[in-house]
Amino acid sequence: MKLKSLLFVVCFSLFSNVFAANLHINPKADAEDKKSITKNISYPGYCQIEIINNSFTDVTVFGTYEDGSSLAFGIYSFDAPHYISLYYNLYCHSQMYITVQSPYYTLYSGWTNVNSTIRILPYLKNQAKAELSTR
Repeated sequence: MKLKSLLFVVCFSLFSNVFAANLHINPKADAEDKKSITKNISYPGYCQIEIINNSFTDVTVFGTYEDGSSLAFGIYSFDAPHYISLYYNLYCHSQMYITVQSPYYTLYSGWTNVNSTIRILPYLKNQAKAELSTR
């Protein structure tokens, strides 16, 4: 019985560390916002935009929040999903401008609503394309 409990705790802690490492927040978010984000997230998707790279190409994501703050990070091919939190200034914002670029061209650029998923998929020979879906 103790072994099962230990195994559960280890698996849960590994999942929470992976999820936390791929969560991106507004640079201007204060301590109160960060506390609310961690308290309100019971599963991936609460007030977030999800970006999944299932292509063979590494991509770079640039984002601009409604308040003008910017965000940039890279996603390796077949990396774990990345989440951008839109919770700052003590409420959930509705959208942000996101640009996803491969080393050669822009895959996606536009205003993206909260609770949306951007999937980067393989396309033709050694290329990628982006698909936007809403939950």
